Amino acid sequence: MIFVLKFKLNVKPMYKFLPVLSVFVLFSTFVNAGSTPYIHTGNTTDESFTLYFSEPITPVVEIFPNPVTEGRLTINSDEAILLVQIMNITGKIVFSQEYQPDTSSVTIELNDVEKGVYLVRITFNDKVVHTEKIMVK
Repeated sequence: MIFVLKFKLNVKPMYKFLPVLSVFVLFSTFVNAGSTPYIHTGNTTDESFTLYFSEPITPVVEIFPNPVTEGRLTINSDEAILLVQIMNITGKIVFSQEYQPDTSSVTIELNDVEKGVYLVRITFNDKVVHTEKIMVK
């Protein structure tokens, strides 16, 4: 999804407006964390510019079974899985495994993990991270 903001300027020359524009772009980057702003200016005689914000594409993730009852957790995704970490509720990492860039399905053995609530953190390409809560019974 792309958000578009158009501005019409009556400021000549344009260099007087650039400091204000840079502050606006930096602020909007923090407000829209994960969005990528970029600017398109018209021709050199045009006094308008367009600011585009693109939303990051969120991968579709399927984690099952939840709750985990037989010690095996499966993760499927439409994007390549690079890293899976499982943390207990205090943040201690109880499982961490890196995968090849073409991996889209992972099965994890959790027989040695105590019963309780855990967070599964999955890292994809472009540093996109998906976190989900699971329960081990």
